[in-house]
Amino acid sequence: MNRYIYNASDNDLVAWNRNFTSRMGDGSGDPEEDYLSALQVVAAAKPDATLLEIGCGLGRIIQFMNHVGPIVGLEPDVVRFQASHELLHDATRVQILNCTSTHYKSHHSERRFGIVVVSMVIQHVPTATCDQILLDVHDLLAANGLAVVATTQQDEERFTYQADQTPRTAKEFDDYAVDSSSQAYGIPVRQFSKASFLAAIGRSGLSVVRWGQFSYVRPEKVAWFAKWMGSRPAAIQNVASSQYAILKRAA
Repeated sequence: MNRYIYNASDNDLVAWNRNFTSRMGDGSGDPEEDYLSALQVVAAAKPDATLLEIGCGLGRIIQFMNHVGPIVGLEPDVVRFQASHELLHDATRVQILNCTSTHYKSHHSERRFGIVVVSMVIQHVPTATCDQILLDVHDLLAANGLAVVATTQQDEERFTYQADQTPRTAKEFDDYAVDSSSQAYGIPVRQFSKASFLAAIGRSGLSVVRWGQFSYVRPEKVAWFAKWMGSRPAAIQNVASSQYAILKRAA
């Protein structure tokens, strides 16, 4: 397996997020408000649960949910792993590990977690890897546990690259995404529709407790985003750019 490299700038993503807001037709509010509230609800419902975050990045969500635990964070990118490990790892309550969910599962086949979080990860990996991550969520989730998975959303599914929004086929996207050491156009970005996201969840043996959307394009930016994406303003103005689902294991 090729070593995974996250080919994006976190500072650029912070600037990018200024194009979004929390509510339809409004220009105010934290774009992630509804998603972060969902994480708080899950944490409040399971205050004594163990927490697993798949793709923990720089540790932002772990810090947000640090009142639950013990916590395990998995990060395959070495640079981001080192940063979050230095910040958060204490080898007792919080463990930060440099591995994928599939690798972790293979070495901890009996481990189960009351809460599993996958925050804005599955859109940046090959389609087969996305399905595998969701299967790993199912397998690592306790029988009565809750998972929260967040990803992109658009009016229809598109396969694109961060610096080039030209629509690609799923195969072109997979060929680009599979080798993160050679990504000339930045990270791959799969723009899920609601239907394609829910279909991926269904294939994993998980079921939806609650679906929500967040991060709406600011009103003054809608026309620009529609042109950039190759869509129409009317098609995206009431569709948030991100979505999440609270999940449980299907009966």
